[in-house]
Amino acid sequence: MKTVLVHPFGNENVRQTLTALSEHRLLSAFITAIGWTEPEALSWLPPARSLVERRLFPMIEKHHLHVTPTSELIRNLLLRAQPAALRRLGSASGPFSAHWVAQQVETKAIQTLRGLNQPDAVYGYSTFASRVFSAARERNLETILEVPHVHWATTRHWAEQLEGLAPGWAITARQDLTRSKVHGMEDLELALATRLISPSAQVTESLRTAGVKGHIKEIPYGCPQVSPGQAPLTWDGNGPLKVLFVGRIVGMKGIADVVSAAKALSSAVHVTAIGQLPGETFPALEDMLGTVDYRGTMPRSEILVEMRKHHVLLLPSIVEGRSLAALEGLSQGLPAVVTAGSGVDDLVAQGAGAVVDRFAPDQIAAELQRFVDDPGLVQERSAKALEIARASGWEPFREGVAQFLHEIGSGVRGQ
Repeated sequence: MKTVLVHPFGNENVRQTLTALSEHRLLSAFITAIGWTEPEALSWLPPARSLVERRLFPMIEKHHLHVTPTSELIRNLLLRAQPAALRRLGSASGPFSAHWVAQQVETKAIQTLRGLNQPDAVYGYSTFASRVFSAARERNLETILEVPHVHWATTRHWAEQLEGLAPGWAITARQDLTRSKVHGMEDLELALATRLISPSAQVTESLRTAGVKGHIKEIPYGCPQVSPGQAPLTWDGNGPLKVLFVGRIVGMKGIADVVSAAKALSSAVHVTAIGQLPGETFPALEDMLGTVDYRGTMPRSEILVEMRKHHVLLLPSIVEGRSLAALEGLSQGLPAVVTAGSGVDDLVAQGAGAVVDRFAPDQIAAELQRFVDDPGLVQERSAKALEIARASGWEPFREGVAQFLHEIGSGVRGQ
């Protein structure tokens, strides 16, 4: 089942799929914006180490990699620019957004398809695959859509709740509040896909609620491998409880509740935030920057190190598919306070932390206070987090994807 995989960036779930395709000799080509296969790129591009590390794909052979870097380089420059008006151009609502980059990658993918020797399938990702799927269906290829996030109608429902309950952050969700061209692309992808892959029950439920009747294979994302001999985190109660937030600094990630909890517990906690800022400034953002210790963006390897320096991971997402940051936190033994919206509540509820309601900063503050009152809880829940991570790695995801593709190749066709 020779497969062409298309994704503009290469998130961890994409990297795991690439590993599965490569190990099982199922990869025909990988089309992305920026990418390298050789680690030497880290040495000859030191100023862009973070970008290079995120786009390094050593699991595949060089001839499988096809890139179109210009648009993504422009977007990255804009997102790091001053003043905010320039950053806004590269933000989710700007003309040079991630979806603009995805359009260039799809164009490259369509061109690449024409030159490949009879691939069997195109594997794409929600909101990034409508045009290449159209081209693939014209050639009677299987079109496999991985849906990392909930359906846009579910997102819109929760964005409306955000608008009422945390209006200061609603500006970061305006693209979710009204039906847009991106939503139309998502619907078209769902119609063109012969198969769907979902990472969580939350995503699957949202698709069924939206009326999707196609074949959905649920294959949960996993935790990174736990380092051999890694010991649970500990805290003796001296100094503030170190709380970490990792994710985009937007309302749908629950950042308003992070700020509220930080203010409620004041000097008892030290809250650090790592993630990309919105493309514009507004009062709620300025308030956040004055309340928490904002560290900017970091390469994944540095984020994992930061996780081991903290006591609790706080991810009160309103809604997402299955939080990769939370899975990474578990692999570092970091206890977590999450919402059901994080998509990892099933793992955290096994003893690695607490699951709170959405829009519930009082519940968050109460759970953090439990750690403050009982410092030994950090070690207890850290040990459980490591146990859960060891039992919930990425291997089942990789094997699930490979088996799914083998089944399709054996003649069990989708819609």
